[in-house]
Amino acid sequence: MDLSSTTNLVQSTAQLIMEAFRHFNTPANEVLSYDQLLPFLDERSEHQHYKDALVEAEYHLSKEAYATPDPSGLRLTEVGYKALQEGKEA
Repeated sequence: MDLSSTTNLVQSTAQLIMEAFRHFNTPANEVLSYDQLLPFLDERSEHQHYKDALVEAEYHLSKEAYATPDPSGLRLTEVGYKALQEGKEA
């Protein structure tokens, strides 16, 4: 896989994670559990490619301050919540 397709896969997975936060109406500072997130990604990801990029997508969202890792899933930050409200891309 070349670098641009890897980058696209990470960005697309990060966007799917943000869509999951929106879909489950996750409030700021609340955790979206992996029990909810992974089936959502399974359903929405073409050929389940997210599995190759999940860790990097989580890191990307952390770097953007949209979400932080939690032992049970991902915590949506105030910044991430605001980005969802404004319709920004991950």
